[in-house]
Amino acid sequence: MEFLCSQCGACCKNVSHLDLPQDKNGICDHLDQESNLCTIYDNRPDICRVDTLYENYFKKFKMSKKEFYIRNTSVCHDLIDKENLDKKYKIDIAKYN
Repeated sequence: MEFLCSQCGACCKNVSHLDLPQDKNGICDHLDQESNLCTIYDNRPDICRVDTLYENYFKKFKMSKKEFYIRNTSVCHDLIDKENLDKKYKIDIAKYN
């Protein structure tokens, strides 16, 4: 199982609460806003790595990886709505079954 990402960039546009380099609007400095892709993807920090977050921080709470993915995808949906992005970016959570 892998985390399903639609590469909408919504998470990267909402980093004001994180210790990441960002502009005055809370958009990560490493987001290419034209392509919505990370310019440092291979070297991105742990906070930007869903599997690393699970293994290092959430697994110890006895949460399954599937549940972690579902919760993260739900947050993605909220950010997509917040950014008024096309609904096509929303991943069908049932795909984790």
